Amino acid sequence: MTAIGLDIGGGSTKIGVISATGHLLDSRRVVIVPGQTADDIIAAYIASIADLAGDSRLPIGVAYPGHIDHGAKIGLNSNVLALDGQPLCERLGHHFGTQTALLNDADAAAYAESLCHPEGVTGRFLVVTLGTGIGVAVTVKGQTLVTAGGTLGDAGHLNLDPSGQFQCRMGCTGCLESLASAGAIERDAALLAETRPDSALALAMDASGLISAATVCRLALAGDPDATTLVARMEDWLAMAVASWRAMFHPDLICFGGGLSALGQDFIHRLQTKSNARSLPFLTNSPLRLATLGNEAGMIGAGLKALHLPQEQETPNV
Repeated sequence: MTAIGLDIGGGSTKIGVISATGHLLDSRRVVIVPGQTADDIIAAYIASIADLAGDSRLPIGVAYPGHIDHGAKIGLNSNVLALDGQPLCERLGHHFGTQTALLNDADAAAYAESLCHPEGVTGRFLVVTLGTGIGVAVTVKGQTLVTAGGTLGDAGHLNLDPSGQFQCRMGCTGCLESLASAGAIERDAALLAETRPDSALALAMDASGLISAATVCRLALAGDPDATTLVARMEDWLAMAVASWRAMFHPDLICFGGGLSALGQDFIHRLQTKSNARSLPFLTNSPLRLATLGNEAGMIGAGLKALHLPQEQETPNV
């Protein structure tokens, strides 16, 4: 059995064929251009799904980057405004004559990791996606914990900085996402490069004066001192957040995925040490690990959710 999984992001959507064992068999990428309408985007999704599935009526799962109204089966408060409030799943399901599932993107990643993680997580599992934003989700015995807005809530917006000097992309001041996301890293790298015109960061700027988070990670891994400073600052903020999440959820395991997880195992070791220093002593037995599915986790989780839909009851709100 296979399914189609869509993982919607602000700049593009990953669409893949997912096996029942959580393997990505084939995939496409749909670029989302500013100014596109919902009809434009959905038409591109339909074309890619048709290319992948052929004549097969595969179930379709959608990982949405915002809140979920499960009753209306729509996504809200996302970074793809054209799709907010649109009956995306209804339209895809009707076009292909198949069942659909809709869930938050962080929840989708956590669902996939909980089913596929080699350590066989059976208790409380917290998954953090470090990307343009910061997604946080918890599964309990393989089932997604849902609180407000069809998600865990907004644990990536944990407010940490009393100065409130920076806003996240959603307009929250002083939150974790404004301090430790890929977007924050890119902002801070550009600011630092302006003061150090001969630095590796300045030399890595593109024509528009931007530096990608991936470039900052690459420079940090190569030992560049400025990039290393930026990563260490991000680790400090994340350590505060991990200590808070431990106190809230007491997870048995915490995994980190998303683009910034490319910093690798040394990053996880440093974050473990820094977060342990801030955590209640009896909570430091909650280990930190790299997620195993990388940037494919949301797509895989969406596909698996669609496959499992007939056997599962709707996730209850807490």
